[in-house]
Amino acid sequence: MKHKTRSWFRLILFLLLVGGLYLLLRSFEQSCVFHPSTTLTKTPQDIDLPFDSVALTTADNVSINGWFIPQRGPEGENASGDVPPSLLFFHGADGNCGDRLQKIRLFHDLGFDVFIIDYRGYGKSGGTPSEDGLANDALAAYSYLAEKRGVKPQRLYLYGEDLGGAVAIDLATRARAAGLITEAASASVLGEMQQTWPLIPWEYLLRNKFDSVSKIRNVHIPVLLIHSADDEIVSFNDSRRLYALAHEPRQLVEIHGAHNDAFVHSFDAYYDAISQFVHPDEREKSVVDSSTQSGAAASNEPSP
Repeated sequence: MKHKTRSWFRLILFLLLVGGLYLLLRSFEQSCVFHPSTTLTKTPQDIDLPFDSVALTTADNVSINGWFIPQRGPEGENASGDVPPSLLFFHGADGNCGDRLQKIRLFHDLGFDVFIIDYRGYGKSGGTPSEDGLANDALAAYSYLAEKRGVKPQRLYLYGEDLGGAVAIDLATRARAAGLITEAASASVLGEMQQTWPLIPWEYLLRNKFDSVSKIRNVHIPVLLIHSADDEIVSFNDSRRLYALAHEPRQLVEIHGAHNDAFVHSFDAYYDAISQFVHPDEREKSVVDSSTQSGAAASNEPSP
């Protein structure tokens, strides 16, 4: 009898130990991957941009929030009378929408209608973040633009910074869009964990792998990868790996500066790369105009 009691006691202790280790691993994983803030201190109104606060319900019944920042103009048209392109903005692992006002302003100035969401567990959005959850959040945002705002795929660009790059890449494998733009995108959270702690079987333990290096092969729209060679958090080599596996047309633009402010440090290169990616006809026109002007100048030169 005593032997059976001891056996049960040992089994219970073992199960408690395994359960404790599992909970510890889940907590460690969450803290490594996601760094949400639930406090929104600023909105686009603080940078003099009108916006709509948008509440969405995802396929798995989680309430998330976002901001739609339109271009000024009647009936959704910009100053030139054209319907502006839309940018679906997926932010990084830290903070929330309120920490991205500089980029919202930049994208607005580039001529986009901007729609940015807070993932579940971020800002005013409910739920707890996870890889599958963020994928559902992205699909809900995409559906909102298509169904409520009437945005056509050929006028929609997916943008993701840092962790948002993985979200945007995943969405690009499942939804149509005009192009995919990433900034400081990680190739694979799974790969990073395997490299940092090589003796642990992360492939079987991680719930949040964000393995973009395996998904980029299934993206069949134009791709623009932007990354700082000085990035101290996500290696520039990550975007090199993604670029090597991406289909044409693809571009890799190297900028400079720290992880969080490279777009400010390399503003002109950053701005021009996105502008030319979205408006390639304007780039070609400028080349033609330049060539025409050069030819005209040459024809006006006196003969030797």
